[in-house]
Amino acid sequence: METQLLQVLQEGATSISNLLLKKYKQTSLTDEEMILIIHILSFQQEGNRFPTIQELQDRMSMSPVKLIQTLQKLIKEEWISIDEYIDPETGMRHELYNLTPLYRKLYQSWREQQNATRMIDPMVEPYAELASAIETESVGLYTRFEQVFGRPLSPFEIETIHIWTEQDGYQDELILTALREAATVGKLHIRYIDRILLEWQKQQITSVEEARHYSLRFRRNMPASDQRQPL
Repeated sequence: METQLLQVLQEGATSISNLLLKKYKQTSLTDEEMILIIHILSFQQEGNRFPTIQELQDRMSMSPVKLIQTLQKLIKEEWISIDEYIDPETGMRHELYNLTPLYRKLYQSWREQQNATRMIDPMVEPYAELASAIETESVGLYTRFEQVFGRPLSPFEIETIHIWTEQDGYQDELILTALREAATVGKLHIRYIDRILLEWQKQQITSVEEARHYSLRFRRNMPASDQRQPL
């Protein structure tokens, strides 16, 4: 019994933005569309960026026709998009479901709600403006990552950046410094940047200046042949 339970738990879990779960009902998304989005997220977090209709149908009770119609509706209404990317190792072109439009719509919904609250209760205006400014910086942070990566961010990458800012409390400037550090050593991967931030956290580094000095000392002490290797 215990062995079977461990096997079940080892199947892993799907990370879903709480904002998505809380706000999708306020948008035009239906429960069926939401379930389909969750399954796409699950496949992507398992490493399958573009699950087939058959793979999606195996996990859902929708008919193939209904599934295709639901996907087409999500694409037509610009909740998701189908993008191409080139594998940097093989040079092969692949397709993927990009959920960045979904997160942008959720952000817009959040902004509209904040504006409505500010109009109803003028006393919260200073706080609403502060929240709006912070959120605008976060959107700029995502855009900066997309510019450096040269492609749209995956849902996993968006969620990771969200965790850095909202749960871990990293400042945008420190995150961008880690991004620059990763670019310097040619390791533009979200997990690598996460390792940089974790290392700085262990070293109790909280400012950009401290991070730069630490990275400079780190590279000076590394053999030249290892300076493009991960931490």
